[in-house]
Amino acid sequence: MDRSSYMREEFVEKPPEVEATQFLKAWEDGLDVSVLQEFPNKKAVQDAVDRAAFDNCFGFKIIKSDTVRYVVKCRQKSCKWVLRAAKITGSSRFSIRTHKKMHTCSRASQSTNNQSRKGTPRLVAAILHEDYPGLMETPTPKSIMGIVQNKLGLRISYSTALRGKNHHVFNLRGSAEDSYKKLYCYLHMLEEVNSGTVTSVKLDHEGRFHYFFVALGACIEGFKCMRKVITVDATHLKNRYGGVLVFASAQDPNRHNYPLAFAVLDGEKNDSWIWFFEKLKTIIPDSSELVFMSDRNPSLLTVVATVYPIAHHGYCIWHLSQNVKGRAYNANKDVVAWRFIECSRHYTIAEHEKAYSDFVSRYPSAAKYLVETTENMKHTWARCYFPGDRYNIDTSNCVESLNSTFRTARQYNLIPMLDAIIAKISEWFNDHRKEAAAVPVEHKLVPFVENFLHDTWPEAKKLKVKELNWFERLYDVIAKTDAGEARHYTVNLLSKSCSCRFFDIQKYPWVHALAAFIEFKATNEDRDRDIQVHELCSIYYWVETWQLAYYRTVYLVPDECQWNVPEYVKQLEIKPKKKPPKKGRKKVLRFPGPGERRARTKNKRRPRQGLFWLVTGRDGYVG
Repeated sequence: MDRSSYMREEFVEKPPEVEATQFLKAWEDGLDVSVLQEFPNKKAVQDAVDRAAFDNCFGFKIIKSDTVRYVVKCRQKSCKWVLRAAKITGSSRFSIRTHKKMHTCSRASQSTNNQSRKGTPRLVAAILHEDYPGLMETPTPKSIMGIVQNKLGLRISYSTALRGKNHHVFNLRGSAEDSYKKLYCYLHMLEEVNSGTVTSVKLDHEGRFHYFFVALGACIEGFKCMRKVITVDATHLKNRYGGVLVFASAQDPNRHNYPLAFAVLDGEKNDSWIWFFEKLKTIIPDSSELVFMSDRNPSLLTVVATVYPIAHHGYCIWHLSQNVKGRAYNANKDVVAWRFIECSRHYTIAEHEKAYSDFVSRYPSAAKYLVETTENMKHTWARCYFPGDRYNIDTSNCVESLNSTFRTARQYNLIPMLDAIIAKISEWFNDHRKEAAAVPVEHKLVPFVENFLHDTWPEAKKLKVKELNWFERLYDVIAKTDAGEARHYTVNLLSKSCSCRFFDIQKYPWVHALAAFIEFKATNEDRDRDIQVHELCSIYYWVETWQLAYYRTVYLVPDECQWNVPEYVKQLEIKPKKKPPKKGRKKVLRFPGPGERRARTKNKRRPRQGLFWLVTGRDGYVG
C-alpha cells in the first residue's frame, strides 16, 4: 500500500457507534418480599406468589416443589424473574433465599397467557383473611365472586368461592376433628375468662364424644334477677357429625332473649334429655316458682317431670295450634289455629269456657284431637288454668328465635360454633347493659312496662271508680268490654289483684288497676301510706333489677396462641364421634355403564298413538 492510500484511510471519519435500543422495559413483580424473609409454611409462600401473579398479571411455572424447597420461574424463557424459598432446618417455617423481582419479558403477552389461570380456594381464603380477619361470618359465595374480581380481576366459579369460604373457616379454627381434640382446652379457657362458668363433657365407652354442656357464669348469676320461666328446645346441627343443639333460655322483662345454657346432644332422646336437665339442675334447682315451656316432645315431657317434679310445665300453644289445625276438616286451617290461640289466652275461667265451648261446637274434630293429645289437661295450655307464674310467655318463640339466630353457626365445627354463640351472647349483654343504664333515674320501670302504662293511662282516667275499703285499698271499677257491655271489676291494690286477672298473671297493672290507682292518689291524704306506681309491679320489672341481670361482662375465649392450659388438661383426649350413616336404602346394584344399557322395548299392548293412528284409526304396528 502506498503512502497516499494509507493517509486517506487514516483521516477518513469513522461512523458513530450505535447502542442497541432496549425493546422492553423491566417491570417489578409487586411481590413485597425480601431475601431471608420468613413465612410460617410453604403454603403461605405459595399464597403470596399466587396473589402477586394475579394482581400484576404474570404467569410462572414451578421448577421445584417438595417438603423443603419451593422454586418458581417466569413462564417466558428469556425472562430473568425467579423466586426460591427453602425450609429452615428444624422448623416448619420457610424463608426466601433468592428473589429476582424484575421481569424482562413482555407484560402484554403475560397478561394474555394469565387469563387461562384459574383461582384456587386457598387464594380466596387468603383474600377473606385480609378483609375479614378472625371473623367466621363472611359474605355469600355469590358476593365473594364479585370481591375476587374487583381485587384481582379474576373470575372464579361459585364452587371455588364456596370452597374458599369453607377454607377460611378451616384456617381460623381447624378441622372438625381438631375441634374435638381441643374441646377440653377450650372449655378450660372459657371457665378461666368467665368465672362461675359451668361446663361438662360426656364420652361414650370408646372415649368418643357424646354430649357437652355450657352455662356461662354471667348468665347463671343474672338469672337470679329474671322471671323464673325457662324455654327449652332443640334444633339439628348441619355440620359433618350431626347431633342437636339445645338451648335453655329465659326472657328479660323488656322482652329480650336471655340464654341460660346450651348443649350439644346426639338427639332428642330420653338419655340425652336426662343428662341435659341433670346438668341444668346443678345451676338452677327445682322450685315451685320455676316454669318450663316447650313443645310436646314425648321424651322432653317425661324427663322434665322426672328431674324437676316440683316445677310447672306448660305446652307451647303455637306448636299445639299447628297440630290442632291439621285435624280440622271443612274449615280454614289458619282460622282454626288463630281461634285456638285466642281461646288459650283468656285471663278468666268464664271467658275461656265460653270461647272453648264455641270452639268445640264449631270445630269438633280439632277439639277431639286436643282432648286426646293433652288428656284434657287444660292447665298445660290454657292461661287461666295454669298453676304457676308464666307471665306473658306461652310459646317457645324465644328459643325458636335463637335457633334462627344461629342458623349459620349450626353449620360450623364444634369450636367455631361455640365462638359464634358466646360472641353473640356477649354482644347482647353489652347492648342491654347500655340500654338499662340509659334509662333516666326518675323512671323506675323497664321501658316496655313504662310505655304500656303510659299508653293505658288516658283510658284509665276516664273510668268510673268507687272506693269499697280504703284501709285494704279495695276499689270497684266500671269499664266496657270488647262487646260494649259495662262490667264491674274489683281491684285490690295491696294484694295486686284484679277480677280481670291481668294484674294477677302479668304482674303489672292494666286499665282497671290504673284507674283504681289514680283514684287512690286523688283521695289519699295519709302520706305515710302512700303507694308509687312502680310498687304495683313485680320487682322483676324494676330497672334496678334489670340492670343487675346484665352487670357482668361475657368474655370471649382468646386465640389459641394465648391459651394457658395445664398439662393434665392437654393430656385429656376426645375422639370424634362416628359419622352418622347416610339415610335411605343402601345401593346394592351398580348403575349400568353407557355401553351396557338395554334398549327400550316397544309397548305391544298399548302402542303409541301417533299421526298414523289419528288418520287411519289403526296402530300401524306389525307384530
